[in-house]
Amino acid sequence: MIETNKERQAPQKVEDTEPTHLARYQFALNYVNGDDIVLDVPCGSGYGANLLSKKAKKVIGIDVHEGAIKHAKEFFQKDNIEFFTHDAEELSGLFVDQNLFDVVVSLEGIEHVSNPNNFLNEIRKNINPHGKLIISTPRKPHGSPYHNIEFSLDEFRDVLSKEFKIDAMYGQIYTDIFDLRLREEDPYSYKKFNFIAECSLKKF
Repeated sequence: MIETNKERQAPQKVEDTEPTHLARYQFALNYVNGDDIVLDVPCGSGYGANLLSKKAKKVIGIDVHEGAIKHAKEFFQKDNIEFFTHDAEELSGLFVDQNLFDVVVSLEGIEHVSNPNNFLNEIRKNINPHGKLIISTPRKPHGSPYHNIEFSLDEFRDVLSKEFKIDAMYGQIYTDIFDLRLREEDPYSYKKFNFIAECSLKKF
C-alpha cells in the first residue's frame, strides 16, 4: 500500500478517489464497450483500471512506479485486469502483438514522461486502426515539481496532432467536463483547468 500525496492518488476503494481524478475516468468509461481491450497508461495506483474493467473485456494497467502497481494489485485487481510495472515510453517492449488495444486511456500522464512524442508514438503503434485514445493533461502553468513538461491548449493540440487525429477537445473544471467547441472558457480564469482529448488514428 502506498500513500496519497499531492501528485498520486492511492485510494483503497474506487469511490474514495479524489473527485476530479474520478470524473476523468468516468468520462473515459463512455468510450469503452464490452468487447474492448483497454490500456490504462500510466495507471497509477489502479483505481481507474478497476473502473474501466466494469465495461471492458480486459484492461491492462501500466505504471513505472513499482509501489503504485503493488497498491493496484492489492486493492484493485480483478479477473479481467493485468497490472505491469513498465516504462510507458517503451510499450512495444512489453506487447508482442501491435494494434492490440481498442481504447487507450492516458490521464494526467503525458506531462510526466521525458519524451511526449515518443510516448504518443508508442501508443499509436499499440492501438488498433479503429481505436480511440482518451488523454488528459493539466493546463500550463500547473506548477507541479513532478511534471517534466506542461502544455497550453495549442501546445497540447500540436503534440497530439503529430500522431493522432483530434476528434474533440474537452475542458475540465473540477468535475465539470465540457466540449470546448460548444462552450468557451478561459483556462487561465481558473486555478485548475484540465484538457481532455478524444483522438483516433491519423492516416499518413
